[in-house]
Amino acid sequence: MSSPTLDRVLDAVLRVDANFDIHFVSEPGQRWLSRFIGNALPKNFIQLLHPDDVGALRQSLQASPDSFHCDVRLIHEDTECWVNLRSYPLAAVRQFVFCIFDISKWKTDTTALRHAAEHDALTGLPNRTLLQKTVEQWIADGNEPFCVALLDLDGFKKVNDSYGHTMGDAVLIETSRRLTKLIGPGDLMARLGGDEFVLLFADKHAMAAKSALKNILLAVARPYDTAPHNAYLGVSIGVAEYPIHGEDYSLLLKNADTAMYYSKNAGKNRVTVFTLTEENVDFSIKAAIHNGIQDGEFFMEYQPQYDMHRKLVGAEALMRWTNRTLGRVGPNQFIPIVEDAGLMPFLGKWALRYSCHQLKKFHALEPDFVLSVNVSPVQFGGDHFDEEVLEVIRETGIEPSKLILEITESTLMNSQEKTERALARLRESGIRFSIDDFGTGFSSLSYLTRLPVSSIKIDKAFVTAMGEELSGITPDKKLVTAMIDLAHSIELKVVAEGVETEAQFDFLKAAGCNLIQGYLLGRPMSADGIVRQFEAAAALAA
Repeated sequence: MSSPTLDRVLDAVLRVDANFDIHFVSEPGQRWLSRFIGNALPKNFIQLLHPDDVGALRQSLQASPDSFHCDVRLIHEDTECWVNLRSYPLAAVRQFVFCIFDISKWKTDTTALRHAAEHDALTGLPNRTLLQKTVEQWIADGNEPFCVALLDLDGFKKVNDSYGHTMGDAVLIETSRRLTKLIGPGDLMARLGGDEFVLLFADKHAMAAKSALKNILLAVARPYDTAPHNAYLGVSIGVAEYPIHGEDYSLLLKNADTAMYYSKNAGKNRVTVFTLTEENVDFSIKAAIHNGIQDGEFFMEYQPQYDMHRKLVGAEALMRWTNRTLGRVGPNQFIPIVEDAGLMPFLGKWALRYSCHQLKKFHALEPDFVLSVNVSPVQFGGDHFDEEVLEVIRETGIEPSKLILEITESTLMNSQEKTERALARLRESGIRFSIDDFGTGFSSLSYLTRLPVSSIKIDKAFVTAMGEELSGITPDKKLVTAMIDLAHSIELKVVAEGVETEAQFDFLKAAGCNLIQGYLLGRPMSADGIVRQFEAAAALAA
């Protein structure tokens, strides 16, 4: 039941059943308990507990039957002993393993309490609190360079699943012992939690730290004899150097985490130094997105739309992200990652709400202004898409007819009956829909009449392909003209994207296009930029 590694760090290991009857006590546990209550060990664990703590133990077990920990008092005559109890289930025999630490001195000694607050209870290593305090102190003292190495065990989950949490804890304790032997006198080894450790290298550049970490790889690779069968693990490591990879604790740890995930993806059991290359930029973005959402790094810009008299009549809302480390990250980079991480429903709803609040402000200056907001396929296919949109309309109080939801052609072609009903409901409320990137899909065009669409947007690729010359009818110009004629024949308006030259504008105007957007008349801009255009137009009209 117990193991040499566990016995080195635990005061007692017990095995009890659902009624708390004791079936096994480790040899160190027998010695420890005999010093406290004598040689006559009770048959039931409840007999050891202070009466006031019985309820706390039962409540912890009920709240988390798989594993839990709590502080309780053992009592014998007039003597009390505080212990930290960690419980793990033995499902096969319907029993529990109780791992017990004596924490009496921590309850009375403030020095011990502080030590407990800054150290991991399982391994005794510094914890996240002390790690952050140390890094921030090194930065304040001007100690540079130094490196943060984040270590994540490869294969640890399999040990936990195969042999249980007790053996998993034994592996973690053994790992901490191996790693501690390899660190220098000025370095620091900490445990973040789970199977993640951090090693701080004092006075080392990243490449010197990478060389030193080879010994860590070899140490973890040795077989673990703490399980019934020898376990073999590896370790994936990411390194970030102060100050070139981050000037504060959170950024250094995040970038070390990014590098560690690259080690995982590259085959595990290796060391990677953080760098923003094409190979790992996706990992950098993924690691930064969560913090970017929390820190308010996402914002909206607005691509102005003009009628064929060059009057500003609307805009397309565009999500943007500027990260303090990565800088400006393009939508083509972060949108696929956001969708893959399952964050698009949250970000999409935020973008819609933010844009509608801004539209309300635009209407105070220009009541007829129309705003288009992109809807991702993930949002579009959600069960409550229509209700979420109507909720935002009610919240902001905007005129529904001034909101256009842009949906890609491929998304519409793959729409299901439930989403078509949602579109119809929104259309009945006055909201309009536009097909983005029209012409890039390959399917029947019957959805143009079947679905409640009010306009199409000709993709920039078709506009660019028309060329720069106004004269001469090329196949590309014929195609754009056919798109416009098709849309008008079923009473749809046409917006052309990517208009960058006067020749393109003149051709589209002659072909009957309704609206244009592109760098010719206006680049994406802030809300203040749109307001300035309102003011400039008003000044000209006066």
